[in-house]
Amino acid sequence: MSLEELGAPGREEVRRILAERRAAQQRASERLLGRSGIPARYRDKTFANYQVTTAEQRRVLGLCRAYADHVQHSQQGDSLVLVGTPGTGKTHLACAIVAEVLSADRSVLLLSMSEALRMMRASFASDAAYSEREAIALLTRVDLLVMDEVGMAIGNADKRRAMLFDVLDARYSDLRPTVLVSNLSRDELTDYLGERLMDRLCEGGSVLIALAWDSYRQRPRSSGSTVLKSV
Repeated sequence: MSLEELGAPGREEVRRILAERRAAQQRASERLLGRSGIPARYRDKTFANYQVTTAEQRRVLGLCRAYADHVQHSQQGDSLVLVGTPGTGKTHLACAIVAEVLSADRSVLLLSMSEALRMMRASFASDAAYSEREAIALLTRVDLLVMDEVGMAIGNADKRRAMLFDVLDARYSDLRPTVLVSNLSRDELTDYLGERLMDRLCEGGSVLIALAWDSYRQRPRSSGSTVLKSV
């Protein structure tokens, strides 16, 4: 039976249960990582204040807005991959997506590749505050996972790739959307993740966007004015 086929009391009960489950997932993020949502440095990064000066930037902004809206209203599990050199605004756009999805009462986890690997390794310690199963569940069960700095050469390459495959393949199978942010090119990211995983990330309605413009950070500030910098 679909949600629409339930009576009004039944629909409200289902919504209540789902809201409680998402809140519990968000609390799990806070317990395991000591934080939630967007890091303090990026909390003011929204779609509204993303700097647009070219038609291509406007197109990319529109695609990211559309993806955020899609995640809020769909359960198809489509992924978004943002690639490009440092300073082109990838993390700004990722944080804007997180803010939009959080506003729809969906559970969201944003963390860097190094944070994810440290969290997994910490679960192996004899005095760990959480188990390996809890760590994996945090990454696989949250409504939206956003992973930044994908492509960092941390630890053993084979173990890193196996962990990533387990997490991202589980999300793919469960129709849970994932956003990956990387300074690598598409070909470099494919080498890093492997063809099999990259195929899953780019399947169906998923989108790969290359931000191919100069770094915002290296643009000079105008005299007497403040120039917004995307990150």
